Amino acid sequence: MESQMNVQALSSLPFRKVWPYAALCVILGFIAFMGLGVLRLYSFRLECRLNGINSQIESFRAQEITLRQELSAVLSPGRVYAFSKDQLGMTYAADVKVLRVDGALLASAPDSSLSGSADEGGREGWFYFFLERASARN
Repeated sequence: MESQMNVQALSSLPFRKVWPYAALCVILGFIAFMGLGVLRLYSFRLECRLNGINSQIESFRAQEITLRQELSAVLSPGRVYAFSKDQLGMTYAADVKVLRVDGALLASAPDSSLSGSADEGGREGWFYFFLERASARN
């Protein structure tokens, strides 16, 4: 008899009063688990990006090491000078002369008196005089 009373007491509780709270708890639980899932996916994405950045850093470090080795292998000017002097027997020339030509002299002359053989080959200017073939003409 007591079991029947317990069943009737439970069934007599207003289920309509408890239902909204239970549904709210289920919805909040679902939202909480969805939020945790989204956070887990976001952390996985950040972890993948971090791994990519770390691999780039390692690649750049390896590239830096390679470049430093190449830079250290490049000969300094002092070593090049010493090698050329000792091994190749090169020395400074004693009588070096420097010839400077003004820029205006290299331009084509407007009158044909300065052009030399300007009519030959269509070239003008006294500079082309040195580039022309030698001839025995007057």
